[in-house]
Amino acid sequence: MRFDCAKDVILNAVMTTSNAASQKSTIAALQGLLLELDNNVLFITGYNLEIGIRTKIQVENGENGSVVINAKMLSEIIRKMPSGILSFDIEDGKICKISIGSTELSILCMSADEYPPIPQSGSEGGFTVPQKLLKSMITQTKYACAVTDTKPALTGCLFEIEDKTLNVVAVDGIRIALRREPVDYENVSFIVPARTLDELVRLLSVENDKNVTVSIDKNQISFVDENYTMISRLINGEFMEYKKHLICNENIYAEIKCREIMDVLDRAMLFTDEKNKSPVRCEFSGDSLTVSCSTALGKIHEKINIKYNGEPIAIGFNAKFLLDAFKAADCDCVKLVLTPSNVSPVIFVPMQGKEFTFLLLPMRLK
Repeated sequence: MRFDCAKDVILNAVMTTSNAASQKSTIAALQGLLLELDNNVLFITGYNLEIGIRTKIQVENGENGSVVINAKMLSEIIRKMPSGILSFDIEDGKICKISIGSTELSILCMSADEYPPIPQSGSEGGFTVPQKLLKSMITQTKYACAVTDTKPALTGCLFEIEDKTLNVVAVDGIRIALRREPVDYENVSFIVPARTLDELVRLLSVENDKNVTVSIDKNQISFVDENYTMISRLINGEFMEYKKHLICNENIYAEIKCREIMDVLDRAMLFTDEKNKSPVRCEFSGDSLTVSCSTALGKIHEKINIKYNGEPIAIGFNAKFLLDAFKAADCDCVKLVLTPSNVSPVIFVPMQGKEFTFLLLPMRLK
């Protein structure tokens, strides 16, 4: 097996697929990438038994074959090679020589037969969405996924299609994040692991004309575009009944500029850490919001202008969680829906429309 390829082309493909290779595994081949050459098309696959990423690139002067090479070593070798056209020559499937000009490095290989079978992407059905839109929906919700596995179903995002609307939802017991968009597909629901979504966000383009096809097959999902195929297991289990918690009236609300409050919360977080978990105190009164926090590390007291139509109220929040919600809103201004109680959840909605709904439980103030 041999082929020639530009350094930047193969480096990009190797770095991306390496994200799905195992860091540690009792199966040595899973720490590697599967390279398969067929008529000058090189297929590169990374797989860790949970997530698989596969891509293909065009090469030159190819001789067909297949081999497995350690992902970390391969990416490091290619990265440190001089720029230009690299030549790859695999001798007897045991040694891969990578050369350009007078520079030549060699790395041990494994037989492709040692690589576990890779699940195939769903070939039937599925729905297509713009990559930029799907990336936005994931980014606006994934922050609220649970990080502990006491309830495995909450360690991923629920994708739920009902009446031609796709809901992407994350819940961690303190927060709920919901993003909605229309999609033309039958009713279905499934839970995608947060780690899968982390890798998917890296793959998805922000160009308006690029789409991705999402296919569901039993306990597996695949995301396919013109460059990559990503396959992942799904999470089994019952997701939380989230809809009843997001019902609210908008009688009491505050209109807040996201950039202003995010800057204040960034400064407030200078005084909170694992040992100093004091909540930030948010006092809504008239047309102002006063944010204050005092810990052993220091204190902050800052006021910003808002629009507020309720009675004065002071509510405590986890500063990071509050900041996460404003960041995820990704807009200039949001409406924060309140109740007369300072221990009831608050809900974030857009100024217009219903694209997203976020919920955050407050912290008790001393």
